[in-house]
Amino acid sequence: MDELAAQLRRSRAVHLLLPLFFLSGATALTYQTLWVRELQIELFGTSTFAISTVLAAFMGGLALGGFLMARVADELERPLRLYGWLEVGIGLYALVFPLVVQALQPIYLEAWRSLTPGPVTFGIIQFAIVTTSLILPTAAMGATLPLLARFATERLGAAGNRVGTLYAVNTAGAVVGTALCGFWLLPEFGRFATTGLAASANLGLGVAAIALSSWAGGRERDVVDDLPPETPRSNVMIPVTVALGLAGFSALVYEVAWTRLLGLMLGASTYTFSLMLLSFLIGIAAGGALGGPLADRLFARRGPVGVLVAFAILEASIALVSYGMMYLYPQLPFLYVWLFDAFGAGSRPSRMWEVSLLVAGLIMTPPAILMGMHFPIAVRAVVGDEAKLGEPVGVLYGVNTLGGVFGAFLAGFVFLPSIQLQGTIYVAAIVELAAAGVLLVAAARLLPRPAGRARYAPAVVSVAGLAVALGLVASRPPWDPLLMTAGMYHYVSHFDDHSRKGIREYALDLYELVYYREGLSSVVTVARNRDSNNMWLANNGKVDASTTSDMPTQVLCSLLPLQFVEDPDDVLVIGLASGITAGALSLVDDVERLDIVELEPAIEAAAREFSTYNHAVLDDPRVNLVFNDGRNHILLTEPGTYDVIVSEPSNPWITGVSNLFTRDFFELGRSRLKPGGVWSQWIQMYGMSSDDLRTLLRTVAEVFPYVNVYATIEDSDLVLVASDKPLEPTMTRAGHLLSWPKVRDELAIVEIDSPADLVSLHQFDQDAIHQLSEGAPLNTDDNMIIEYSAPRNLHRDTQDENLALITDHAQVPFLSVSDADDLKALAEAYEERNQVGRASLAIAEAIDRAPDAETAEQWRALATSWIEALDQEIAELTEE
Repeated sequence: MDELAAQLRRSRAVHLLLPLFFLSGATALTYQTLWVRELQIELFGTSTFAISTVLAAFMGGLALGGFLMARVADELERPLRLYGWLEVGIGLYALVFPLVVQALQPIYLEAWRSLTPGPVTFGIIQFAIVTTSLILPTAAMGATLPLLARFATERLGAAGNRVGTLYAVNTAGAVVGTALCGFWLLPEFGRFATTGLAASANLGLGVAAIALSSWAGGRERDVVDDLPPETPRSNVMIPVTVALGLAGFSALVYEVAWTRLLGLMLGASTYTFSLMLLSFLIGIAAGGALGGPLADRLFARRGPVGVLVAFAILEASIALVSYGMMYLYPQLPFLYVWLFDAFGAGSRPSRMWEVSLLVAGLIMTPPAILMGMHFPIAVRAVVGDEAKLGEPVGVLYGVNTLGGVFGAFLAGFVFLPSIQLQGTIYVAAIVELAAAGVLLVAAARLLPRPAGRARYAPAVVSVAGLAVALGLVASRPPWDPLLMTAGMYHYVSHFDDHSRKGIREYALDLYELVYYREGLSSVVTVARNRDSNNMWLANNGKVDASTTSDMPTQVLCSLLPLQFVEDPDDVLVIGLASGITAGALSLVDDVERLDIVELEPAIEAAAREFSTYNHAVLDDPRVNLVFNDGRNHILLTEPGTYDVIVSEPSNPWITGVSNLFTRDFFELGRSRLKPGGVWSQWIQMYGMSSDDLRTLLRTVAEVFPYVNVYATIEDSDLVLVASDKPLEPTMTRAGHLLSWPKVRDELAIVEIDSPADLVSLHQFDQDAIHQLSEGAPLNTDDNMIIEYSAPRNLHRDTQDENLALITDHAQVPFLSVSDADDLKALAEAYEERNQVGRASLAIAEAIDRAPDAETAEQWRALATSWIEALDQEIAELTEE
């Protein structure tokens, strides 16, 4: 009777365990998101190498945990209790993780500054540091599946079902964790509070697991070996392990390639990456739930041979599905536009994420379902030796995860840059077919050995499959670089004809391709407009530079701060793009060192296509081009290094780029300026709400005591010039800038011909910023307001709203101390820009200070003519 009661409690405990393991999966993905962010912001930045290092260390820890637990899981008396303590440990470590990272930062900086290591050595140092910070919690996470598989499986005949269920439940929890963390917890509560919530969940589920183990009582039973005596034992462990390692390798290669593809189709906001991961994990969870019961049925009917053959068919199917879907890729730009219209996503941001989830799900979820099936099938194939379960589950989990580490690394650093996206998917498909071949050979070895030539059949089938795969390489699906990098996720609301013909006309017909490269972190495109000869550069389809409309901002972002620096010896530019911004700085002979930090190495060759416009800046001996994340470069730089820092990254709605718009980054950047140094910051006015704009303005003004706001493109771009010393936008300072002949010629290109033209770009200073941004929150590393808010306004027409915010607070700078001639020149500059209000203020003050009555009367007549012209324009508009 006691034995029956113990069995009943054990069975109930298994069922009660499932929601705990679900919650464990949710917290694990939350931690991955949080810890990757923490390490990016505090230590390594967002370069591809840095991200890969962090993920490799994370997954390596998971693999290590699986391998370690494989050695002891089957010998433990109370695996559920140990599982509970591991979860408690993970939760406690999560609480102190930010302190661990802070403690490691001085070591990281000292290693860089004292050793000045090369890229390989520094990469090893980074990997050692991140492994030190992550090894304990990730190994604990990796150990949980073997432990629970050992506890939850009472007989070997149900191993596939039990392991598949656990795998599916944990992955389903990861799905929920991804959604909650990416769409609710981080946007609403920030990193610190989200960490506390996740840690509390871990502590709670750990305590619950310990209590559940005590309630189950007694020694947790050994697994019953109910397999038929004739079942082959353990002789397929090696081929199955090899095949699952290859499958894990391919799975991460696919995931990296699909992420690159969907970055082109959906953009690079934090929501998009969450949706990609969501789509992939949904497939894995569904596959795990399907694969376990299927494996047990196959084993019962066909034995281990049937399971191995099914495993091989599964791997071949993943390869064929993934290859075949490449013929769908050229249709994705059209599909996105049509779904965008069908869902009305232009006016409802939530619908935009629904569209993105559909597109991501179309690409990632079907093959991911098949990928999710192979782990429980692999477990089913090998379980049977000495009634052990924890050991094979731990080994297979570890090998599969370790294969993923190598797959992710090679995909990002070798395959995508060298053989591009399609070639990367080919490689993954061939490796998948190789795994199928290994399994077929293993299955054949379990059959009675045939006589004669038939014994070679498995090898022939495997070789034939690889030959077919190699043949597929010669048949490339279509891939039009201009169409695939058209950035429909951003520009869908920029044109009206959304028919197939209209989309092609917008994306293709006007342009000729100049440069295309699939780089480490983005796809870089340079094209030329056949009609206007405008040349533009795009990252992942988002135009970041051009030779016409963007010229004022590109030139002025770097030259405006030079008004306020007497000796601009050492200058830093964050973001190379077309090189026009850095090129304008190179025209200043006083600049002795010009550092340019750029995240994507492929941009260097793209920038050389703009040599006519950027004055061949990359060939300037004063230039030092650094390939790194801008924030990480600032972190590694000694305090007080630069006279001027020009920060002109891409848009802050892009994840990673958003780290360059927080208070914490501006504080770090200010510390790297010399006393009296000047910071120049580009900020957009389009696709961003006025609340977000107010937040960004206040954030800069909270860090720098003196700020001048300039409108380089009246309704699109602002440049904030900030310093710890007063900044007076006077005619004298503007004239000093124009005194450099090369600079004067460069400014003339953007229609700045006089000091008054330059001063007229000034809108207001820090006092007005504090007034207009009162009550606006600061954008910090913790709350990440802009990163989560800005993408929601991507397709809103906010330019008029933001322009009104700026013009309502616009000032005439230093009105009380300017002389009459300067005020008159400034008034004329305002009038040319259609800023009649400020023109009137300036001319009125000029009239009061006129040297004589005749001059005053002439200027009064001039002001009257402006007002009359404005009245006539208003009357004409009213009639229309």
